[in-house]
Amino acid sequence: MNQHLSRNIELGITFCLSAFYLGIDLPSPIPSALALVSFLIIPLLIIRQWKEFIYVATRDIPLILAVGAAVISVIWSTNPEETLAHSRALLFSTAFGIYLATRYTPKELMQLMVWLFGIYMLLSLITSLILPSYGTDINTEGLSWQGIAGHKNSLSAAMGMAAMLFLDLALYGYKYRPILSLGAGISFLLILLSKGKGGLGVFMGLLPLLPLYKLTKQEYRLRTFFGIFAFVIGLVIILSTLVNLEFITVELLGKDMELTGRIPLWNYLIQRGLEKSWLGYGYGAFWTNPKEVLQVALNVPWMSSIADGVTKAHAHSAYIDLFLQLGWVGVSLVALSFVTILFRVVLLLGLTRQIEYFWMLQLLLFMAMGNIANNSGEFLAYRSLYWVLYVSTACSTAIHLKRILKTGNKLVNLQYENTTYQH
Repeated sequence: MNQHLSRNIELGITFCLSAFYLGIDLPSPIPSALALVSFLIIPLLIIRQWKEFIYVATRDIPLILAVGAAVISVIWSTNPEETLAHSRALLFSTAFGIYLATRYTPKELMQLMVWLFGIYMLLSLITSLILPSYGTDINTEGLSWQGIAGHKNSLSAAMGMAAMLFLDLALYGYKYRPILSLGAGISFLLILLSKGKGGLGVFMGLLPLLPLYKLTKQEYRLRTFFGIFAFVIGLVIILSTLVNLEFITVELLGKDMELTGRIPLWNYLIQRGLEKSWLGYGYGAFWTNPKEVLQVALNVPWMSSIADGVTKAHAHSAYIDLFLQLGWVGVSLVALSFVTILFRVVLLLGLTRQIEYFWMLQLLLFMAMGNIANNSGEFLAYRSLYWVLYVSTACSTAIHLKRILKTGNKLVNLQYENTTYQH
């Protein structure tokens, strides 16, 4: 087969798999069927370059430990059958993230994501306008857009990431600025129309970071000064947020101080988690255990709908879900992984001044912020593009930082042909 054609086919498959992990609302049993197809396709992608894959997969030990903890939790799981099924899916999504780091440079992956989120944005806009029975939903807040995501919070999170991608390249790229600016505007409009307050809050929280990339272009001493300045400003913002929590939640986000009843839920779940505080209930085991779900429904009235065993339930905080599943051990391993990757991303951003590492920084903060009161960008998620990108970021930064430190070449493996958005 022609090498160019083969690469295009592989790129198309990668795009489709990425769209699957981003999430499209499809009737049952299509998602399950697509999951089975992905289980067949991902090994085929990997086998073509299995030696490189193994090398890349072993570059980030904290990531391996975190995923390994989820897999071996079947030993102590309260629902081992579900833990086994969830762990299998987690391994495949993690493998796909490693494959992306193996096959594509950070800049190539960023371009692929621009296309993916752009098409996702347009399809969500079109379906919400033309097929309102599919693309919109009526709830307590009135009419909310959900596009092809299936839920307002999912659309809000995706459009938050899309808007940041488009803004990065519109502000700091050299081509297609009007189109990228329009994409950022439409993405922000969809965030507002979705009425997903969590996604809006995360997006607004990431906006102040945009000038930071320009500061990395300054001379070293000036960058150091501005880095300290940015840290102080960030600290002030955090403290201001804590002090003005009531204003932000009640006035700005339109929620009550208990975040629409989540705090009573969190209190109950934390108490349940403390009963198995070290290792948790097992990966994917808590919310698939009918007894636990029933107890939640009985103790938290607004969660009573999950008692039917059909409605999908979660803690409305990915951190609490992680604690329930893997206890303090799992939380510590994920925290170690996150801090390690964050350090590498910031270091690479300072060394290379490349826009893709700035986007990686935004991705990490997007996940960290989105997990507080939502499950947007959940760590160790078995079917999430954000987890796939997290894994890819972990592996690619580990490799590129090692090569840069070894060769002294700050642009090693970062340049490739046909650069689209930036010189």
